[in-house]
Amino acid sequence: MQTPPTQPSRRAIDRLKGWLREGFRPVPVSAWEWAVMRAGFAVVAFFNFTSRQPFNYPGQPAPVGLAKLFDLTWLNQPWAYPVFVTLAAIGLLSYASGYGLAISLPVLTLLHTLMRTYENSQGSIHHSHHMITLVLLAQTVVVLVIRLRDWRGGGRTGWSDGLKERSWLLYYTQGAVAATYVIAALSKTINSKLLWVWNSPYVAFDFVKAQRQQYYKLLDPQYAGDLAAAEWVLAHPMLARIGFGGAFFLELFALVALKSRPWAFWTGLALIGLHRGIFWIMHLRFHNSEWVLLIFFLNLPYWVWRWQAGRRGGGVAL
Repeated sequence: MQTPPTQPSRRAIDRLKGWLREGFRPVPVSAWEWAVMRAGFAVVAFFNFTSRQPFNYPGQPAPVGLAKLFDLTWLNQPWAYPVFVTLAAIGLLSYASGYGLAISLPVLTLLHTLMRTYENSQGSIHHSHHMITLVLLAQTVVVLVIRLRDWRGGGRTGWSDGLKERSWLLYYTQGAVAATYVIAALSKTINSKLLWVWNSPYVAFDFVKAQRQQYYKLLDPQYAGDLAAAEWVLAHPMLARIGFGGAFFLELFALVALKSRPWAFWTGLALIGLHRGIFWIMHLRFHNSEWVLLIFFLNLPYWVWRWQAGRRGGGVAL
């Protein structure tokens, strides 16, 4: 005979059902708030575009992505770097101003995709810069879909509920970024046959591997023999499973950031903490991911404005 749920359990279930029934919708975003986000992201993206590293390679010995379809070795030509930086600067000025997005965003997406694809076609793939490309791509799709709907609707907006374009841009930017963490968690689940959390103490060997790679790459003595984190994990496997399990479920449920501003803030803060922990243990840098989370998830200017509005006794509605 099935035991009926207790009163506290029933209340918890009802609250969860109510929370899910509310759904996930974009929030109103003010013009100044989105302008600050655009400016912040434009600065981060510009530093990505000014990196000479992708243009220094004479060939593409292990082509990936578009490099399998097109020869990208022309990026090694002397003219390629200044042309890319100039076009990126013009496109990012357009992006920061909010005008001409239907042209500047696709161009920026293409430029960043080409240069980072060429960089990843050298036989050692990394995803240090993929978050910039992803944000550009997500916002390109949103802008083009809105423009297409406006054109088909004779100039009438294709979105409902009176939300501005910037609300949908922020919503789908957050969704695309959060989805990368969900995909990472699902990949771990599939590849480990549902045993990733249980087997997580073996990540200690990856700690050593990552440190050794950094040492041979930079020849920096600080990466030569610091095995304290790996030794602790192997000595405390159950505590390691609890810690790594928390990180795993944080990635798996990252899409809860789309629920509301507070959910986006705390999810973004937790993910930044995750990246800081990875950097501390494995010396792997994910600065671009942290900047994107800071700009589009934490959104500190909004919370400062809201706090000041609350102190003045004014409303906080946008």
